[in-house]
Amino acid sequence: MARKQSISIIEVARLAGVSKSTVSRVVSDRGGSVSPKAEGLVNKAIEELGYTRNHHASGLRTQRSWMILVMVPDIANSFWAEIARTTQDGLEAGGYSVVIGNTDWSEQRQERYYGLARSGRFDGLILNSVTDDLDAIKDMGIPTVLLGERVEAQDIDTVGTDTRAATRIALDFLWARGHRRIAIATNEHGSERFLSLRRRTYGEFLSEKGVAVDRDLVFRLNLSEEGGKELAKSILSLPRWQERIDAVFCGNDVIAIATIDALAAAGVAVGSDISIIGMDDIPAAAHSRPALTTVRKMRTLTGKAAAELLLARISDPGRPTEKRLFPGELVTRASVAERCIHT
Repeated sequence: MARKQSISIIEVARLAGVSKSTVSRVVSDRGGSVSPKAEGLVNKAIEELGYTRNHHASGLRTQRSWMILVMVPDIANSFWAEIARTTQDGLEAGGYSVVIGNTDWSEQRQERYYGLARSGRFDGLILNSVTDDLDAIKDMGIPTVLLGERVEAQDIDTVGTDTRAATRIALDFLWARGHRRIAIATNEHGSERFLSLRRRTYGEFLSEKGVAVDRDLVFRLNLSEEGGKELAKSILSLPRWQERIDAVFCGNDVIAIATIDALAAAGVAVGSDISIIGMDDIPAAAHSRPALTTVRKMRTLTGKAAAELLLARISDPGRPTEKRLFPGELVTRASVAERCIHT
């Protein structure tokens, strides 16, 4: 039997043999007291008729748009693409449609998306902010979840990786392999994440080991392929670089892989002449030459948790703020050499 293009809630109620209000409670986000038998009859009728809930009409009654904005800094980076996809899956399961906003690390683009959020077009926001302006996020007045650890975000739900612990995993591994002249490559965007946390941990680590920070070994670059090419040039242009650098901790895998490729083109063998370790464990990390040693971030868990926290915040705006930080996991491959330790 051919299905009608639009099925009404009244038709579902008639086929199920229940009242219109019972059907409304079953399909409503607000729920209600419905017996298992009645719910089963309604769901069977919905399946048979092909009823699709009209979220727009429902939104007019509940003051909801049924739309969520998810903002990431670089959708071309498979790390962010996977988080966005997993987050979308979780939100759609909750009845929401998702708009993905790629800021490309641009404050101007981010502000344009903020304008959309302030206009009331979205019921919630999930974002990795380019800046540390938490007041701008709170001023939007909509349920929000931050992606990425933020020390100062005590009153905003947050999901991400324990950045300090993950950075320490990378540095401890390099040190255990005999590296003593360790450089760091991060960027200036979102200083709470990349400058303060990664670099602060780096400085504390070297201090513990009795090693002074060499400012020439602190590279500030975009965490992109272009940033990796620039990093390789900066390393090679450093006077006597072979004597000053034996390993580099990169802020993400994209810059690490691009650096490996650029150094190889210049005749430098990563994994022997110099060691490189990344962070994220994107799929390409296993296929670089040499394969990249990195610290894996739990992308799927992060995306699922972000969706869960936002749905919970929308349902209960007054619930306590929650922060979920997942541990990093060392993935050893071939890009880190074993150094002889001279005593």
